[in-house]
Amino acid sequence: METFGRGCLYIIVGVIAVMGLAIIFGGTVTIPWFILIPLIILAFWAASRKSK
Repeated sequence: METFGRGCLYIIVGVIAVMGLAIIFGGTVTIPWFILIPLIILAFWAASRKSK
């Protein structure tokens, strides 16, 4: 459960960072699915490595 919570935290922080960049640059940010899905997997992998 700790890994899931930490992974979700990483994803939330990433989304906030992308939203911040979109506000700064005054546009929209489009991330295709074939890039988004590996990023989500990477966030949970990083969270699992952190808990070990």
